[in-house]
Amino acid sequence: MKYTYQFILSLMLVFFSLASTLTSLALPANDNLRFVINAPGSSPYIYFDHEKSSYRGVVVDFFESFDDSDAFNVKYIDSSRARNEKLVMSKEADVFFGSAIWLENPKKFIYSNTIMPHVSYIYSTKKFQEQFSLNAHNGALICTRHAFSYPFLQPYFNDGKLVRVDSSSQKSIVSMLSKGRCDFAIMSEENARGVMFDSEFCQNEFYQSPIPVMSDEVGFIINENLTQTRDNINQQLLAFINSGARDKSIQKHLKSRVFPKRVCQQTADTALSAEN
Repeated sequence: MKYTYQFILSLMLVFFSLASTLTSLALPANDNLRFVINAPGSSPYIYFDHEKSSYRGVVVDFFESFDDSDAFNVKYIDSSRARNEKLVMSKEADVFFGSAIWLENPKKFIYSNTIMPHVSYIYSTKKFQEQFSLNAHNGALICTRHAFSYPFLQPYFNDGKLVRVDSSSQKSIVSMLSKGRCDFAIMSEENARGVMFDSEFCQNEFYQSPIPVMSDEVGFIINENLTQTRDNINQQLLAFINSGARDKSIQKHLKSRVFPKRVCQQTADTALSAEN
């Protein structure tokens, strides 16, 4: 009887060990993912939708594209550009969205493959000359985003040929540009299309420089210990892009808008409201 009991106990231990192994194989290496965001984000990447009280964007669509069997349980956490880097380095968070060239400590992270390009232009309230050059605008004020790095413009800032004017958000950049508080603004085309066509700037015209000034590759910036998370993300990124789901997501979160942005046609009610 004693040996029979020990035999049954041994079988139970083997069974539970096998069940635990199978369960661990069925789940990703890190199924809980703490994703920190430079709140409130920006379209089309990831942005806060006040009507739905939740984050939306290409990033959200990407994580929702995983099969249930290997999906991450993503927790989106409001943060800031500077804090994102510190939180992920200290393991208080797992991942954020951006580009390696924007970081203070790029060697402290691992990176996913690129999800999409991030192309930046110079914007103005006046039409650009075809041969536009920043060298011809010595001392011009450039509206920029606080804590963002701009490698192309940094030599101009260092030499005093251009003056950096920081703002807290993309919307405040456009607001300052519209009020003449800076001569130019630098923004990604996606951000510019997402903000400059807002009804708040209905009576403003905005122009885009003839050629881009920066082109960065953006993706997921991950804690250096989460190699399996990086590999899982890369595998799904390949399917997300090749299936056309990424391009559909971009179009969904970014309306078809082209520059120059003209003064819009207001309805009678909107015009009356503006006058009051």
